[in-house]
Amino acid sequence: MAMQKHSWRIAATQQGAALDRFLANVLHKSPGREIALGQVRKLIEAGAVSLDGRRERSVSKTLKAGMRVEVFVDLAKFATSSLQEPARTVSKIFAWSPARILFEDEWLIVVDKPVGLPTQPTLDESRANVFGTLKAFLQKRDGGSPYLGLHHRLDRDTSGVLLFTKSEKANAGVAELFASRALQKTYQALCLAKSSCPDDWEVKNCLGVVTRAGRNSKFGAVRSGGDPAHTSFKVLERFPGVLLVEARPHTGRTHQIRVHLAEDGRPIMGDIFYGGPAVLKPVAGTAVHFPRVMLHAAALAFSHPITKAELTVRSPLPEDFAGCLAQIRKIPGVL
Repeated sequence: MAMQKHSWRIAATQQGAALDRFLANVLHKSPGREIALGQVRKLIEAGAVSLDGRRERSVSKTLKAGMRVEVFVDLAKFATSSLQEPARTVSKIFAWSPARILFEDEWLIVVDKPVGLPTQPTLDESRANVFGTLKAFLQKRDGGSPYLGLHHRLDRDTSGVLLFTKSEKANAGVAELFASRALQKTYQALCLAKSSCPDDWEVKNCLGVVTRAGRNSKFGAVRSGGDPAHTSFKVLERFPGVLLVEARPHTGRTHQIRVHLAEDGRPIMGDIFYGGPAVLKPVAGTAVHFPRVMLHAAALAFSHPITKAELTVRSPLPEDFAGCLAQIRKIPGVL
């Protein structure tokens, strides 16, 4: 089961509860079944929980009426019968290499996230994730007990630039960069081409959950109750039936780029959930198969929270994305 965002608004009767105990009570696989506090605390400490849109790592944070609590979590581990212990599976451990470290100093580390690896821990402790495997890599390389702070995330099938803090001294500065939208995030995507498309355009609306398929939430534009979302787009290359576009999100809503392209009639190739085709069948030439959502976090530009140096960290297109692009360029008629 895919990782999803779950959200609650604190009622007056829940005011005063500790964050870890509140989540342990509301995250359950069946009525009356609580999740262990230890598991919930790991999620909080890893940065998977937000209060009113800001990461909260204090497990004992006191909740106030009206607060919005959000957690990114995979509940698949708790989908089995309450009479049985969940089956333990051993995830393939991803091995980090120096080539995937895009930038590092004593305060920050920026990595090249691979496709298929969740950003943060889920309730399934056997499942590999970027946070856990990177922390293990640093511990093996440097010894001791390294600090690692998570400040933003990428979807499991999205590749590219991902920033972590290595020191608590950098947390406040990085948090402020995200809160003030002072970081410039640049993505690349292969999307379906409409009959006409401007060289650049932008989408501004409010996004919220519009439908649910099981535990999967589909987001879309809503008139009320949503969060403001703003993305700028630019066409980088045009092909028959396909566009290579650059996307710059000015806000960080769940599935924002995917939804803004899909609702504009240009769903991302491979994004079946939002109507993107899994296969491109040109009039002439070989069909192109898209193995996942063709979305890549290509660059992150920001002012270093400690040194104030201006940084731009880039990630090259991963093999699967570059391979699809090369196939498209070989279609007869494409210059």
